[in-house]
Formats: sequence, structure tokens, C-alpha cells
Amino acid sequence: MMARLLLAFFLFTTVAFGQRTIVEGVILDANTLEPVPFASIGLLGTARGTSSNLKGEFSLSVDTKFSIRISCLGYETLEVQELPVDQKSIIKLKPSATQLKELVVFNRAVNPRKVVRKAFNAIPQNYNTKPFVQRFFYRHYCKDDSLYGRLIEAFVDVWKRQGYKSVQYVAGEKEEMRVTQLRRSFDKTVTAQGHVPIAVSSILQADIVGYQTSSSSEQLSYFTDLSNLHTDMEKYTFSFEGLTTYDGKEVYEIAYALRKDSVLTTTGYTPSPRSVGTLFITTDDFAFIKTIDTKYWGSDTVRSTSYYTPFQGKYYPYHLIRDGKSQARDMTTHWYHVELMASEIMTSSFETFYGKEPTKRDLVKIAYDSTFWSTNNVLKTTPLEDEIILDLGGGTSLNKQFYLYQQQELLRVENAMKGEEGFTWFREDSKGKRVMLVGFWSSKCVPCLQEFEVAKRLLKNYKNQVSFTLLSLDTDEATWMKSIAKYNLGIEGFTHFRIGDKSLVGPAYNLTEIPRYLLIDKKGKDYDLNAKHPTDPQLKHDLDLLLKAGEE
Repeated sequence: MMARLLLAFFLFTTVAFGQRTIVEGVILDANTLEPVPFASIGLLGTARGTSSNLKGEFSLSVDTKFSIRISCLGYETLEVQELPVDQKSIIKLKPSATQLKELVVFNRAVNPRKVVRKAFNAIPQNYNTKPFVQRFFYRHYCKDDSLYGRLIEAFVDVWKRQGYKSVQYVAGEKEEMRVTQLRRSFDKTVTAQGHVPIAVSSILQADIVGYQTSSSSEQLSYFTDLSNLHTDMEKYTFSFEGLTTYDGKEVYEIAYALRKDSVLTTTGYTPSPRSVGTLFITTDDFAFIKTIDTKYWGSDTVRSTSYYTPFQGKYYPYHLIRDGKSQARDMTTHWYHVELMASEIMTSSFETFYGKEPTKRDLVKIAYDSTFWSTNNVLKTTPLEDEIILDLGGGTSLNKQFYLYQQQELLRVENAMKGEEGFTWFREDSKGKRVMLVGFWSSKCVPCLQEFEVAKRLLKNYKNQVSFTLLSLDTDEATWMKSIAKYNLGIEGFTHFRIGDKSLVGPAYNLTEIPRYLLIDKKGKDYDLNAKHPTDPQLKHDLDLLLKAGEE
């Protein structure tokens, strides 16, 4: 009866696949009727679960008969049984009493620094120190100013081989990662050439329980994904803000801030990066329930949020979020959002595997499985994500966009291994689509590598208009691939073919020395067989002329 009273008007959809059904719901504050975001929703009797999104919405893969348990900081935990899947429903959570610090009465004053220190020291007792696997749903999107340019979704398995037995300094040091499913759009952002293929390591390191800087440092580095809160605790101020609850437990709310500092530079003293945040720590066992950390440096910011929930007597991260923005010299702003949502925890009898963060080549070889996406726990999209898909593909579904992306990238990867034949294919494929700047190089050619660094900057101005095609004369494939990785040449915008030193392509263009560049117009015709190098400012003028001619 209680469950029925809690169920009101809401669209509840079901999609059956064998014994599994996908149900969707929304969680609201019982008093204000506002959405409750990032609530932990567990399927009782299983290790599966999901989270609510910013709109309080969720989708969950369930069996024929099921019960769910919903927990959220600041609300009373609720168990809903025999939830009918054919009703339109809303689930309401009752807010728990929150006490401001002025109203909290203790036998003695709360020492916030001491509480935080106890929480770090209690990590081995509160978090699983034995091997376990977590399955996550991954979502990552970016935009330049107001225009979205990339969306990636994936399922990621993480095997923590030592659990939380010891703090790590980089993701992948003591755990294994694998991406089992992937779908994504094309990357249309202006910073695409600097994007990593997938940012699993970065978002994993938002978990301050598992990752901290290795030692105390003189000042905070804005560019690290790690927190220095534990190792540099004496450089922070802490304040007790009050009490709230989580899952029936009292929770301290503690704010912190890095003390202001500055660095002497050639132009005088410059303010150091700043860091502020809030920690939510249980009063009985000193477990982290939620952490928020925001770093500032000039106009750039990055905000990391971590949520934890209990399972079988230990706490695990169930939602990790990182939002950031950076301003370029031309005053455009690049925004990014990366998150991991735990969908399953496996503490025993799980399949072991080995792997690190996959490369672009690894990702494009993952076969797309539409049934998998229809029957597993995906973080429910919001109108925001729907807007992103419209920006990226004119309404084309993400599944379709990924199919097109995968086909194109697979052709590039496969044909790159075919050398001369692959280049011939790519030149023909580029007709009517883009101008080609073709560069001959080898791993031993230092001037060639210097030219590529400038070419990377040109990508920003000519992305999706000019193909930077690099023909390697390396005879050894392993050497060629090692150089691509070492000098970060595997970025979007560079297309690689290893033709070797016996190819007919070189003699056809009277190649006698490298670096050497060719310009090919949109019609596929040779425009300049001795084109300017990327370090020559005149090259930009020639590219502009070719692009303008192609529009006429």
C-alpha cells in the first residue's frame, strides 16, 4: 500500500528482452516536488543499480519481480516493493532533518580537520581492500561556447586488483580497465586534436578515496587530475558547516579551502591555483559519502564530485562527475563534462581481465551491440543530452552517428596498414570533401617532427576542411607506430600511411629529401608539388586560397 501511495503520474516505459525489463522513473522531493539528482538506486537482492540524472530521472534493468532501494544525501532511504511496471509513476523522497552548525549540540566542539584526517585513516576499514570489479556507464560531452561538438557513451569494466588497500597516484597503476561497448559522435570541437580518445583514467581519479598525490608539494598543480587534500592537508583551512543524513546515518558537512598563495614570475607575483570544496563524512565510522572539489586558475575551472554508497558492508563509488571549462586566447570557451555511473559491483566469482585505457585504434574495433544498449543500465538522458545530439548530428541518433564514425575510422585504420594502396584510396575518398596537405617523413627526421608540432596548431583553424596526411618512409612498422605514440601524432586530423622507402609514391613526385609537402585541391588535383611547410606562414595563405576556390 505504501508503494502505491508513493506512485503518482509519470510515464513508465517497459521494454522486455527475455527475463529483463527496462523501467524508467523520476524521483522528486516530497516537499518541494523538485527533482532529486544523483540518488543511488539499487536493485534489492542483486549487485546492480543506477543513478538518477539532473532531472531526477532514471532507467533500470529489472527482473520480472523486483524491489528497489533509493538512497540520497539529505533524504530518508526508501524501499519500494512490487513496483508495477505498467503505471505512470513518480517516486517521492522525504527530506531528512538538516542541522546548521549553529544548532548542533555536542559534548565538545567538532574539530573539522581532525574529522577529515580520521576519514582518510579509516579508508581501509570503510572501503573494500580485496579485489573487486565495477561496471560503469561512461558519458562524456564537450562544447565550444554554446555549440556542442562531441558526445561519447561507453560501458567500462574496472578491476581493482588490490581494492582500496593502498592509495594510488594514477589510474591503471594497480587496476585493469576495459571498454566493452562504445557509441559516439564525430568530434567537431576546435580542440579535437588535443582530445584523448576516451578519458576513463581522468574521471576515475575524481575518486579521492582511491587516488591522491604521492607527496606534499610546494603549490597546487591545476593540471593534475588528483587531489592533494590528504598529502597537503596543512595548507588547507577546514570549517564545520552542520549535520545531514545518509541512509539513516548522521553525516558531517565540512568545507575546506586552500590557503591563498602566489608565485614569483618574470612579470611579478601571480596568484596560484585555488581549491575549495565540501566533504560529507559519516559521524560513526568516518566514511566519505560525497566529496566536491573545485579548482580555479584564472578563468579556468574544474569541478569534481564523487558519490559513495554502501554494499555488503563496504562503501563504493557509484557516481563520479567532472565538469571543466578553459578559455582560449581568442576568448572562446571550451566546456567538458565526464561522468561514470556504477551499474554493477562484483566482489566474487568475476571474470579477470587485463588492460589499460584503450587507444583510438582499440576503440574503433569494438563491435556495436544494439541489444546490449537496450538491456543494460544507462544513465537516463535529459533534454540537455537530447540538445547535444541535435547539435552534433542534426537529429541523427547517436547509434547512427557512431556507426558512420566507426566505418570511417575503421577504413582509415585498416588502409593505413596497407601503405601505398591506402593512400591511393584515401586520396580518392577525399575528392569533393577536403583539401589535402601531404607530408613525407620518417621517425629519424627531426625537422619533420618539428614541422608536425606547428601542423597541430594549424588543425584548429582548418579542422574538417584540410586533411593533414602523413606518409612515412619507415621500413619497420613497430618503429613507425612507436613514433606516432611518442610524439602524439595519432590525434584526430592527422591521417597516417606507412609507404616505406621502396614505394612508387616517392619517385612519382621526385622525392629526394624530407620533409617534403604536397598540396592537393578539393577536386583531387595536384596544386603544389613543393608546398610550403607548416612553419612557413605562407602555407596558411595557400590553404585559404584553395578553400575559397573550392567554394566557388
